[in-house]
Amino acid sequence: MRSIMFFLTLIVFFFQGFSQQKAGNSFKIVFYNVENLFDTIDDPLKTDNDFLPTSKVPWNSQRYHQKLMHTATVIKAIDSLNLPAVVGLAEVENAAALQDLIMSSPLRAGKYQAILEEGLDPRGIDVALIYRPEVMKYAGHHSYPSATSFKTRSLLHVKLVNAKKDTFHIIVNHWKSRSGGAVETEAKRIENAEVIRHLTDSLFAINLQTHIVVVGDLNDEPTDKSVSEVLGAKNTGEKISPNSLYNLMSSLLKNGEGTLYYKDWDLFDQIIVSGNLLLRKPNKGPVISRPYAYIFKPDWILYKNKNGEMVPNRTANGNAYFGGYSDHLPVYTIVKNGPAILDD
Repeated sequence: MRSIMFFLTLIVFFFQGFSQQKAGNSFKIVFYNVENLFDTIDDPLKTDNDFLPTSKVPWNSQRYHQKLMHTATVIKAIDSLNLPAVVGLAEVENAAALQDLIMSSPLRAGKYQAILEEGLDPRGIDVALIYRPEVMKYAGHHSYPSATSFKTRSLLHVKLVNAKKDTFHIIVNHWKSRSGGAVETEAKRIENAEVIRHLTDSLFAINLQTHIVVVGDLNDEPTDKSVSEVLGAKNTGEKISPNSLYNLMSSLLKNGEGTLYYKDWDLFDQIIVSGNLLLRKPNKGPVISRPYAYIFKPDWILYKNKNGEMVPNRTANGNAYFGGYSDHLPVYTIVKNGPAILDD
């Protein structure tokens, strides 16, 4: 009996070591527009009237806690073994709701740290970032207005350092929506893109090899002017330059995939990185290997619409409560710590 127990103990230690080794060799960066993660408390400084117990579609404690559990369950499922190292989020009301999220049972084991700075969005939704300090160390953050000509969500710039001492600049955004018309609102998203471009150019001016990861709901496609021309996010099929930006979603767009559905699929949720993260380095440095990015879309966060298509199962709109997850699908990429592991 003792020999069997000793053997079983060895197996446990082996798999624990294997799991830790895998966690050290690579980590996931996720972006998820969680669709209106509001608490139930009235904030007189925000337009949160659709998310109160007295709202037309009541937003009560039971529904709020279900929203937290749904959101956390999705994030955990993206990396059920180790949990994602970094998660950029959109449409979070405040730091209290973000804290409730990371303390929910699916995420508690990750010991996430949370960053959210209040912006000027009239609805009161903000971008945020959570990270696992066991995988990525905090090195500072700033929040900037993402436009000057109109009130909107701020961008969040967070510096994190991986196990190999590589610094990552994670920039979380949520650009102006298309409400009022895509053409009519295009200039505002172009302004959002100009702000991000100024920031990334400044980072490259300091260090041509800086590791940049731009994530967010851009409310434009990768091929639209704001993203491809103004921000300058190139197709990953082009020749890779270390100090240029590349849109990891370009091949997914070409395949007709999307992250939200309104009459048809749109690919607004994107991950854009500096070229140095796509170049294989024989001796050192982090790298993102093909496939560069993924859309997380298990059947359990989808529902079949009237046309028979499986689309995101959202939480609610102004007229009805559905009890789903989000009207957006999360996206993620896998970063491998150096030395680089080449594709087969």
